[in-house]
Amino acid sequence: MNAAIWAHPWDLLDEGPESAFERLLNLGITKVNLATTMHSVQTLNPHNPERKTFFADASAYFQPDADRYGSIEPDPNETMGEKDWCHRVATAADEIGITLTSWLVPFHSSKQGRRHPEATIESPFGDSLVWGLCPSNPRVQRYGEALVADVATGRGFDGVEMELADYQYGTGYGWHHQEFFTDLGDLGEFLFGLCFCEHCLSNARAAGVDVDAARKAAKTGLEARFDGAIAADTDVGGWLTEHPELRMYAEVRRDTLAELFESFANTIAPEPFTYYLKMGGLGDDRMSVEHSWKHGLDLERLSEFVNDVTVLAYHSDPTVVRDDVRTTDSLVDAPVTAGILAGHPIVDSYDQLESQVSAAVSAGASELSFYGYGVVPERNLEWIGTALESVA
Repeated sequence: MNAAIWAHPWDLLDEGPESAFERLLNLGITKVNLATTMHSVQTLNPHNPERKTFFADASAYFQPDADRYGSIEPDPNETMGEKDWCHRVATAADEIGITLTSWLVPFHSSKQGRRHPEATIESPFGDSLVWGLCPSNPRVQRYGEALVADVATGRGFDGVEMELADYQYGTGYGWHHQEFFTDLGDLGEFLFGLCFCEHCLSNARAAGVDVDAARKAAKTGLEARFDGAIAADTDVGGWLTEHPELRMYAEVRRDTLAELFESFANTIAPEPFTYYLKMGGLGDDRMSVEHSWKHGLDLERLSEFVNDVTVLAYHSDPTVVRDDVRTTDSLVDAPVTAGILAGHPIVDSYDQLESQVSAAVSAGASELSFYGYGVVPERNLEWIGTALESVA
């Protein structure tokens, strides 16, 4: 069974990437998905020899080719200084013989959003949602295309894996201490995150959508949820059927993303292009694969551009992991990698991890990818190795 692991560059560099890669090969892991650009993060690093926590604002971990970019360009991590962490890791990966992919999170960046509020997702009320750049914006599209070209060319990566290169969802994935004391429910989350920036409006108008009616429906729906006039468990799809102007507005986004992803795929080729599905986090069922349309994703069209997909099956229940893989396989015409969180709060024993691995393999996963090298304890890494032996 092919196996990969996600890793942040600081953990590999603090330990020494050669040593870390040798350890991973001994565990049966032959591929590392290296964070190349990421959202803001604080990590707890149990076995890092230099530090036990790391704070990073949304940033890049390589030195970008500035000539590729327009008004939006990557922000190299301030801790990195003039160094290029990705280059150092890629050099070691080549020497050891481990496959290294670039793990990109291009549009979920509160730092970019604060710097370019006019390029962010705009709520139905006109608020700039600074945690997410809008893929409909030509400046954002240029940034994404330049970023992909930058990491796919001459940097030693054997492929590009992307996460949240879409419209994201609802109230987003956090960037600060949020004070949300209103239960938005599935419908409220969906409506809150629908983008009404000038570019989304223009695309929808061109498709024949009454954008004023669509925006009014979104605002009215949200206000009704604020007041409790709409139940928290209201079905999103059913509600949109009753509000066709808003349903059509949301559907336009699928064409926008399909065109953008086709551009990404052409740039990355001939190296493989992977996309991540089910971006809800720890056991968050609102982001099951069937709900990918809430991100603006058309899975049938996505299948035309990706070489494979990774379903983030972060659930303690192995039957849900199994179902995630099977559902993804039924909806996407591409090999499916099962992403497994090998630490708390999903996995707290070897038996839990082994049951998830077995479930993913039996469901037909073509590969396993574990989260993550520096953020789980030593014992959990050993569990991964033992679990891989059990399905060898």
